[in-house]
Amino acid sequence: MPAVTDPSGGALIFSIQKLPSWATFSMAIGSLSGTPTSSNVGTFANIVISVSDGKTSAALAPFSIVVAAVPVSGSANLVWVPPDHQH
Repeated sequence: MPAVTDPSGGALIFSIQKLPSWATFSMAIGSLSGTPTSSNVGTFANIVISVSDGKTSAALAPFSIVVAAVPVSGSANLVWVPPDHQH
């Protein structure tokens, strides 16, 4: 989340360009969050977060989010021997 202040104490409103379909964005605090699924694998480019106090504005440099596929490794076998509680 970007850290911003308005020297005059005015309210700040955040905005975003190119919001990924699987993400959410808070205009109040500038927070970008979300959990992509396997159908979202790919690069989400040229995302820009900006803030304005109604008079002036500032923006972060454009950035990308890369969603990578998680490899499926197959199956696992678990062998468990219960502890012996005899003393």
